[in-house]
Amino acid sequence: MAVNQANIFIALEALLKHLDKTAFIYGFLDAYGYSKATITRLQGNDSRNIAAHPERGEVAFKKGVYFKPVEPGHDIHAIADSLKALPSNGKDGIRFVIVTDWVDIVAYDLKADERLECLLTALPENYTFFLPLAGFEKATIYSENPADVKAAEQMGRLFDLIKERNPPKTQDDIHVLNVFLTRLLFCFFAEDTGIFATDQISSAIASFTSEDGSDVAKFYTELFEVLNEPDTSAVRQSKPAYLKAFPYVNGGLFRNKLPVPEFGAKARRILLDCGALQWSEINPDIFGSMFQSVIDEDQRGNLGQHYTSVTNIMKLIQPLFLDKLEAELEASRSSEAKLKQLLDRISKIKVFDPACGSGNFLIISYKELRKIEMAVFKALDEVSRQKVMFMSNIKLSQFYGIEIDDFAHEIALLSLWLTEHQMNQAFRNEFGYTAPTLPLKDAGNIAHGNSLRLDWSTVCPRTDIEEVYVCGNPPFLGFSNRSKEQQNDMDTVFDYKGNYKKLDYVACWYKKGASYISKSKSELAFVATKSIYQGEQVGWLWPEILNLGIHINFAYLPFKWKNSAQNNAQIHVAIVGISCINHTKKIIHSQIDKTWHVREVSKINPYLIDGDNIFVEARRRPLNAPKPIVLGSSPKDDGNLLLTKDEKNLLLDNFPEYSKFIKKYIGTDEFLYSRPRWCLWLRDYTLEELMKLPFISDRLTRVSKFRQDSTKAATRESASIPHLFDEDRQMDKGFFLLIPYTTSENRIYLPMGFYDTSIVVSNLANMVIEGDLFDLGILSSQMCLDWMRAVGGRLENRVRFSGQLVYNTFTWPDINQKQREQIERLAEEIILIREDYPDKTLAQLYDPDLMPAPLLAAHEALDIAVEKLYRDKPFKDSSERLEHLFARYKKLVEAENNNIKG
Repeated sequence: MAVNQANIFIALEALLKHLDKTAFIYGFLDAYGYSKATITRLQGNDSRNIAAHPERGEVAFKKGVYFKPVEPGHDIHAIADSLKALPSNGKDGIRFVIVTDWVDIVAYDLKADERLECLLTALPENYTFFLPLAGFEKATIYSENPADVKAAEQMGRLFDLIKERNPPKTQDDIHVLNVFLTRLLFCFFAEDTGIFATDQISSAIASFTSEDGSDVAKFYTELFEVLNEPDTSAVRQSKPAYLKAFPYVNGGLFRNKLPVPEFGAKARRILLDCGALQWSEINPDIFGSMFQSVIDEDQRGNLGQHYTSVTNIMKLIQPLFLDKLEAELEASRSSEAKLKQLLDRISKIKVFDPACGSGNFLIISYKELRKIEMAVFKALDEVSRQKVMFMSNIKLSQFYGIEIDDFAHEIALLSLWLTEHQMNQAFRNEFGYTAPTLPLKDAGNIAHGNSLRLDWSTVCPRTDIEEVYVCGNPPFLGFSNRSKEQQNDMDTVFDYKGNYKKLDYVACWYKKGASYISKSKSELAFVATKSIYQGEQVGWLWPEILNLGIHINFAYLPFKWKNSAQNNAQIHVAIVGISCINHTKKIIHSQIDKTWHVREVSKINPYLIDGDNIFVEARRRPLNAPKPIVLGSSPKDDGNLLLTKDEKNLLLDNFPEYSKFIKKYIGTDEFLYSRPRWCLWLRDYTLEELMKLPFISDRLTRVSKFRQDSTKAATRESASIPHLFDEDRQMDKGFFLLIPYTTSENRIYLPMGFYDTSIVVSNLANMVIEGDLFDLGILSSQMCLDWMRAVGGRLENRVRFSGQLVYNTFTWPDINQKQREQIERLAEEIILIREDYPDKTLAQLYDPDLMPAPLLAAHEALDIAVEKLYRDKPFKDSSERLEHLFARYKKLVEAENNNIKG
């Protein structure tokens, strides 16, 4: 049944425009691609129609639909529910139950356990619900648990209906709605996990509210009031028995009396559907992202993208504090006194997430500390001579956070409560008893506000000797994605000092966090974009942090973040832990062939390698490169000195004598993608004679005006010479090695090529003057490319080959003639292999998924030869190459400085 989805929509629209009740279901099946023969047999009332009452227009067939039309006035919801419950559905493989009164339609997808409810006229907009009939099975989206997805979908539908009937008009209205939603979610969870009786609320709603939903708001208003009243309260005693049966909750969740939104019949039905879900199966660590997807329609269907997974949270909190506690547990197992000291230590630990979102880091930290505590209790039970009843001393008040979003703030509080309950249940399963969940105690200390404007010491007070662990996943925003308010935040955090404006936004949390933990036992680790450990950002951020006496103690080298997120697939992050405590053993985690490996080192510098704290600074002259490098020429012309292929051909058709004014023009894109462009190269002519020429005079007039309007003084000055490039670095004669200015971070190797001065190079490419095969061999090796990735910085997601920051700081090897000749031969082999693929662009040849095997092998052979120029022993990976290069860089810079001083 291969069909076009657009055609389904069109067919359903036509079906409703000319509605024929007797033929509706057959037109519906035709829209979804059922064969004419099948539809004809169903119309003929043959044995394929297994409906109970074909004479009433019912149509049903195996592995298909059960369709039942009724006249207006019938309860189509009850009818659909009764059809859904038919025992024969399973035997007959019925997929969809469809009931309509020709005004509304109700349908069930029995396999996916989903319901559609809409006006019949809205059927075309909801055509995707029935796509399995056309062979398009619905994708199952998994997060940590499919129950999370189902709950998010149902809650999304409910929230939409509530918001439609109760549109928020002010920020206070939004807050009230957020609080109601968190209370509602607590109730769903409570009746599935033993806090309330099983289905206690759902049963009460079904029994004591009207089907039209008109009194649901009143029900919840009274319920929330009861949940906030102790058992002896006069208010509680005045309520009906079904409300008095609910326990006292406390904890502040129901403390404030806030209005409850109005419900309708449909919202009430979805409310009951939500109550029927298995909330006990939902993981507390995904509550935040699941509930956020309820609020943000764009996030529904992308569940799992917008939260930090347990795996990634554990990458951070294990080396930050869990590994230390587990090591102490192992060392204390035979000593009752040491075990008790460990318990006391755990009960005093503070965990602080200053960008906590919905509380994921705090939730997982709480759970893991409870697990360690239970392990200590079991160890004590083994060494103690008398039976002891243990009770947890870990309190939610040990967990602190700051969150700017109101809804996420409310969810963080709720999630910590629910997590405490789940861990109490785990404690009961282990020891046979637990502290009662109700009444709730105060939740964590989660402040609502702007983390970069609040005083962290006020939110999470600490002494210099307290064990405070700061952790989290602050916003990743780069320079071009920030709002004006966020830029103002950066101005405040950095006190308008230094080159901070182009730092990633996450740098604010490192800067502020370093000040918070300085001169104390506190430690910090964040997930951050890898950009703050590469290129210019290292020198802008880290000297100020390290000057506070801070040390880097562990690091996860950059890895892809949120792999399942379509819009974030290219984000790479690193995890770095810092403190004023200089740990003897420092750990670097690196991913090799998708497996994490651990290496102990004596020091970690801000480039995340084993090395001293060196900051690579841009240089005007090469450190020890044999030849100079320059950036190409910049026209600053608003495109008026440049020509496309068509423009060039048209110009020469009309003015063949203009060929002397035209040169081929090349930059990074033209080089990599074989996109021909030309330019008007007029350096050898006077402006006076050029302004007499058609076409050229018009172009030069435009260039002059554009430069006059420029905000840059140097460009305004060049308005009087519009026939010349604004920045002219073109060589008069000779040849050069062209190096792209940027390259994709996914590209393994960076292609380079040779040209002579008949070509004009743009300012989007570099030129190594008189560069030869030896230069190409060194510069296109992994030794140089690893250096580029580490110190060259980024332009969006592209790696930048900066002449001053990469080429001029790169340390070339000392060689003899024989070694030079070997590198030249290997580099020439690369050029020759590329010529074997004349129909491929360099971008295609160097695509990591498409790179021809001979070309890859040639580059790998070159890598081996270049590495041997630096040392005989092969390097294991890029980390070792960088460690060697940084050590060599330090040595050469020190020698240079000594020569200057001498």
